[in-house]
Formats: sequence, structure tokens, C-alpha cells
Amino acid sequence: MTLNQLLYSTIKTWEIEERIRREDESFDAFEFISKGIGHKNSSTLRKMCGPQSSRCGAKLGVEEAMIIMTITNDYRLFTFQKEELIKRQSSNEQMNLFSQPQRKL
Repeated sequence: MTLNQLLYSTIKTWEIEERIRREDESFDAFEFISKGIGHKNSSTLRKMCGPQSSRCGAKLGVEEAMIIMTITNDYRLFTFQKEELIKRQSSNEQMNLFSQPQRKL
């Protein structure tokens, strides 16, 4: 699962829960969360959930992720980002190992 798929899943799951809780089928979670993040409209948040080709440079920042996790009470984004950082660190260590001259190994 990618970050954009996880973000979309988080928002849509919360939207379904809120529609039931509020008894309002027209509730739009993207609109609500966009206002919480401080975006003027929900299109940027929707682009973050889309495929790489349609994002137009829209990226999920740490502060935005924190706000989304607080609103939705779903912390899978944190876990995902933590695992990604661990993978990047591991791959950097491997690349550093291969960049050493053979006599140092």
C-alpha cells in the first residue's frame, strides 16, 4: 500500500463513520479536513490521494499528516511514515557500504 492509498483510505473511512454519526449523507470529509489543514479548497487534498501523475507537486507534509490523524483519530499514517524512514535509513546504510573502497571492507 502506498502513502496516497493509505491517505485516501483513512479519509474515506472517517467520512463513512461521520456520515453515520451525523446522519448526513452529504458530508464531505475532504472539504472538512481541507479547512482544518488550512487549504482554501479540497482539490489539493484530493490530489494528494491520487496517482503520482495527477498530483501536480502536491505532497503530504508532516504537519498536515498530524492534523489529519488528529481529526480522523487514525494513526496509520504515522506508522507508515515511520516504516518508510526505517527503510530509507537501511538502504542508505547499504549504499554507504557499497561506496567504500574494497580494501576498507
